[in-house]
Amino acid sequence: MAKAQQTTSLGNFNYGSLQSLMVFYSVPASVVRPLLAGKGLEPGIFDGNALVNLNFERYAGFGSNYSSFVDEVEFNAVVFPKYKSGQEPALTVAEYLNGEDQSKTYGNYRINVPCDSAVAVQAGSQKYGEVKFVASFDFTVPDVNDPLVSSWWIRCYATPTAPKSQLPYIFDLKVNTNATGVATTTVTVGGAAGPIIITASSAGLVGSPQTFNATGTTPTPPPSAITITVANNSFTPSVDTVAVGGTVTWTWGNTGGVQHSVTSTGNPNFVSDPTGATASPHSYGPITFNSAGTYFYYCTVHGAPGSPPTGMSGTIVVM
Repeated sequence: MAKAQQTTSLGNFNYGSLQSLMVFYSVPASVVRPLLAGKGLEPGIFDGNALVNLNFERYAGFGSNYSSFVDEVEFNAVVFPKYKSGQEPALTVAEYLNGEDQSKTYGNYRINVPCDSAVAVQAGSQKYGEVKFVASFDFTVPDVNDPLVSSWWIRCYATPTAPKSQLPYIFDLKVNTNATGVATTTVTVGGAAGPIIITASSAGLVGSPQTFNATGTTPTPPPSAITITVANNSFTPSVDTVAVGGTVTWTWGNTGGVQHSVTSTGNPNFVSDPTGATASPHSYGPITFNSAGTYFYYCTVHGAPGSPPTGMSGTIVVM
């Protein structure tokens, strides 16, 4: 294992750009404690285990006399100072990952950092106390310039020399997410109504398995007959639904002597009053709709034909 040199820190390092993927693992505390020997640190315990993470970073770094584009991985353990033993917050894994350590007692202790830039290795080792060494990577990751990529694949090689495909590698990581970094899955459930329980799990991932509960319900069937009110300059409701084979009847409300009509824009072809519009009281129908689809109609006095029509018009959805 490489060793960090004793150095004086330069303070914060400001990135020109940065993309990061962190994958957390729950492991026994006995695995982590030997890595902390002599450091004055204790592993944080979350849900009975220690927490470690792998942080893959792509970044640009700039200084007064250099430019560097870097791929690297930080291997970290989540720890706290020994002198605060007994005072550390009691958190679950989910609470820690959601940022609920308001005391900032926990932090990442960096164990090793494979990196593909000799400049960054030198700076990290000599100026920032990192245990950093030259390595190389193959990867395919989500990017704003390639939105079709939704999975993370990262392979870290033990040496920087080509050909990479023939070299031993330190790790090979695959994580399936969408472009915003959220893991997703599609579940198709049966047709029966009732409770639905979905359990999602992935070996080695923190918080796995997760259980989701839903209730499948039978949709209310559309009615077999509906009535639409013809009012001044409107049909109420303007959009309505009826079952296949169902009927629609239009009833004139109190239109105060103002005349209206009901005229279809296609099949089935219907016209409430072929000789002209009619004032209330009046009704028209029933009209039967035998095929599923969307049907438009309008008032010849206050509307205009089209698909959909404009002005005083309405829509029948048959399903």
